Amino acid sequence: MDKFTIYILLFVAFCGKDVVCKRRPVKKDDGGKIVGGNDTTIQTYPYQAYLLLFDGRDYYQCGGSIISQYYIVTAAHCLARIQTIYVRIGSTNSNSGGLEYETSIFSSHPFYDDVTSDYDVGIVTVAEGMSLDGTNARTIDMVGYGSDVTDGETVVVTGWGAISEGGPTSETLMVTSVPAVERTRCNEILGGGITTRMFCAGFTEGGRDTCQGDSGGPAVTGSLLAGVTSFGFGCARPNSPGVYTRIGNINVRFYIALMTGI
Repeated sequence: MDKFTIYILLFVAFCGKDVVCKRRPVKKDDGGKIVGGNDTTIQTYPYQAYLLLFDGRDYYQCGGSIISQYYIVTAAHCLARIQTIYVRIGSTNSNSGGLEYETSIFSSHPFYDDVTSDYDVGIVTVAEGMSLDGTNARTIDMVGYGSDVTDGETVVVTGWGAISEGGPTSETLMVTSVPAVERTRCNEILGGGITTRMFCAGFTEGGRDTCQGDSGGPAVTGSLLAGVTSFGFGCARPNSPGVYTRIGNINVRFYIALMTGI
């Protein structure tokens, strides 16, 4: 039995509940799948990475996006107080298959604010380089500087997060699509706090959304990485769109370029 699988079994056995409203990294036994989504395969979304994070006591899960052989984009809030990250790529299943890497090299945007979730972006570095076969694991290109989503634009999100608030666990990669919500309108709906480093996406009636455990995962428009799953108030609730870090914001995009050269 490989080391990564042993870690999975240990924390599934011993971790307790971690119920939160914002999309924070969750302990594995509180994970599951995207709300209102469908099973998919890593071959369809080969840029998706699974991150198992260890803080010295507990294990948590987040997602990430492969942008090069050495770098994964994720959410800064996933990296808070973390000591070690175990990365799995190239597998539809979060607990087995694909390739595994261990790293303690990561960074968060220097302006990240844990209270407001502004600048919620981080970089995980795999120093030895990940093996990307182009079928099960490959990079995704990012949107350019200044790029923003447009109202109603389709945003595709993937991950291994919760099927509902506190819902059951799934090992299978899930996908759903949600429409972008204009920023001014999103601020009205959520009572403010949505900055130009963020964008919102979700249906007025709810029903589809990312959820706890999807944090850090990709939000894609067309074929480009446009966002990072950041936070939300509950999961898939009516009039409560999910919030994503906006990759195209110049300060977010510059940080990624500074850390990765991409």
